[in-house]
Amino acid sequence: MMVAALVSLFALTSCEKDPDPAELIVGKWTVTSVSFTVDGVTQEKTPMEEGVAATYTFKADGTGETIEEIGENRNGFTFTYSVFTSGDKQILGITVDGDTANFEILTLDENTLVFSREAVESGHTITLTTKLKRS
Repeated sequence: MMVAALVSLFALTSCEKDPDPAELIVGKWTVTSVSFTVDGVTQEKTPMEEGVAATYTFKADGTGETIEEIGENRNGFTFTYSVFTSGDKQILGITVDGDTANFEILTLDENTLVFSREAVESGHTITLTTKLKRS
């Protein structure tokens, strides 16, 4: 009987699924840092250094908003988003006014979200990496 109980316990714990990234991303996130890498040279800034407070809110219906507060000024925009797999990478697609940008999700857990996007502009490779914590 003890063996059957142990086998049942093992079966239950081994069947636990990893959290679905599309569900895990839902919530309010505060930007903790943004880094730009241009041709291999990285510059990282925190919103506090710049006097900015920035948040992203991802809703379960695939919509969201970002708010940026600079002193007395408050700016923001709404967007739609999707989380999907491309090859072995998790991708966060954000669409604003019909234009979509795809970001690779580098970290996504209960407390941390990090996403990055690389582009080539005017012959320079630019990588933007945004780090957030759950609010």
